[in-house]
Amino acid sequence: MSSAAHLSPSAPAMTGAGGHDDRKGPPVADMARIIGLSIPAACMPDVVANTALLHGYADLVSGFALPDDCEPAYEYTP
Repeated sequence: MSSAAHLSPSAPAMTGAGGHDDRKGPPVADMARIIGLSIPAACMPDVVANTALLHGYADLVSGFALPDDCEPAYEYTP
């Protein structure tokens, strides 16, 4: 498995006969089939791990509450 799965403790491992468990990880094979994407079997564990990692980051961002009176950031300077 890729190092991406090790970055997030919530990244699930593939389980079950279908290669994933809907209660633990994203249904990558189903999503790929819907959009007509072919994912080689050798790549599926890393794709599942990276998808779970991205879902975790999306949950962090969407869970960050911003008050209604926040000033917008018009310019970003790193």
